[in-house]
Amino acid sequence: MSRKKAETWKTDIARQERKERLAGQRDSSGRKKRIRSYNLAGRIIGIAITLVIILSLAVWALSASGLMQRWVTAVTIGETKLSVADVNTVFGFQAMSPSRWNLGNVFTDAGQQLLENELSFGEEGLNNYRDHIRKYSLEEWKATLALYEEGKKNGFVMPDESVQAMESGIEQFRLSAEQQAAQYQISVPVLLKSSYGPGSRFAEIENFLRISYYAEAYLSDYSQNIDITEAEMEEVYQESKEMYDMVSYHALTFIAEYPEQVTDEVKETVESHTAALANKMKDDLAAGKDFFTAALEHMEDTETKKLLSEEPASFVHQYRTISNTADPELRTWLFEAGRQAGETTIIESTSEGTANPKQEADAADQSPPAKYKSYTVVRFDGRSRQDVKPFTTRHILFAAEEDEVITDAKLKGEAELVLAEFNRGDKTEEAFAELAKKHSKDSNAAEGGLYEETRLGQFVEEYETWALDPARKEGDVGLVKTQFGYHLIYYVGSEGEEVWKETTGEKILATKVAEWREALEEAIPYKESSFGTNMVGKIGLLKILFG
Repeated sequence: MSRKKAETWKTDIARQERKERLAGQRDSSGRKKRIRSYNLAGRIIGIAITLVIILSLAVWALSASGLMQRWVTAVTIGETKLSVADVNTVFGFQAMSPSRWNLGNVFTDAGQQLLENELSFGEEGLNNYRDHIRKYSLEEWKATLALYEEGKKNGFVMPDESVQAMESGIEQFRLSAEQQAAQYQISVPVLLKSSYGPGSRFAEIENFLRISYYAEAYLSDYSQNIDITEAEMEEVYQESKEMYDMVSYHALTFIAEYPEQVTDEVKETVESHTAALANKMKDDLAAGKDFFTAALEHMEDTETKKLLSEEPASFVHQYRTISNTADPELRTWLFEAGRQAGETTIIESTSEGTANPKQEADAADQSPPAKYKSYTVVRFDGRSRQDVKPFTTRHILFAAEEDEVITDAKLKGEAELVLAEFNRGDKTEEAFAELAKKHSKDSNAAEGGLYEETRLGQFVEEYETWALDPARKEGDVGLVKTQFGYHLIYYVGSEGEEVWKETTGEKILATKVAEWREALEEAIPYKESSFGTNMVGKIGLLKILFG
């Protein structure tokens, strides 16, 4: 092929290709197609969607791993920035605490559903468990850091015993977490995450515990150095005397007891007769007759008359406070201002029946005991400040075992045998303690029956009355009967402030500490991050972003 023909052939091919391109640019009618413009907006939207997806995946990964909770600040208190993980630590503690919310592990799917439950109580704007626990977690951090930073500012150094307690507590927490994880066959990080939220590690928990221990130690040190004067205690006493006084009185109850299946007319007759007996005794007391003389004259129940003769102390009540006087009508009457010694009253109530020989008890009958109208004759003996001191005693309890049937006489006999054994020996506190370890049915038998610094109102009446007797001396031993059985008691001694001073002093101290803490919390800078606080108590990206 000549060179000229070859060039002609190539030209024809190029011409043909151009025709085909032009044909492709025409529509079916032969007109030229419109050339589409470059869609910049579409490209931008596409890129934006891609970036959102990538960002969401990144946020999800950060949230699931806990890094986000450790990086994002929830609140700044004073000089301390707290991450979401820090606040979640307290959130978890509060949620699991039996004394607070007792909800268990709330950073699980089931726990999150529980947190959504709406509550009918609480402050406005707090609708569910999560809202409440979040608020109280932030408040706990604020109160703790207010103490912590005040202590640091004043150069407070924790005492060695407090440091030891802190280290022991932290180590105990670590061991407990490891044991729980092993028990449930999960890893420790998984356990911490379900209990204290994503991002929770020993580092966050230990940080909170160290701050808390320091704050508590500083609070204790500050409280111990507060001075309380006699004048301050007297002022508090004068404001509420009834709270710091005690009374003594005599009382005898007449019970309008009747056999079963009697007519209403019979019941009314018995009740009217019983009320009349009580009123006659009251009139005799008002006329100056001796309490027990009048009681024996008018009481018809044989068992009660026997008790009046053999155990008259059972009807004498001393060292009674407003808090340990159960009957509200009696309490009001006893502590009414201006009550004078010798005044009397009758308290109408209901009581269980005594052992009436006309009624045969059925051992198999598990029905509640019958209640009857009762009339208690009360003679007021006196009122004074709670000027007694805390006492220390040892005791040996003689009581029936569970499901054991034993007579009162046998229990008393056992107690008297042990008392005789004590009296044959050295009669020392140590000797009594050994007998308590051997014979006492009380839970503190292993400690030799020791009860230290018992305050008024902490023990049953009969026990306290014996221990608080003004004539009581160190080394005294006595046998006392209570609802629990027989107590063989060794009196060790009493010391400390009088009870009314202790209780008024405690109230003054609590008020001063509360005012001081309130001032600290008001003064400390506090700033929440809305995004960070919204993350507290939550798991899952959607819940964090939109929940």
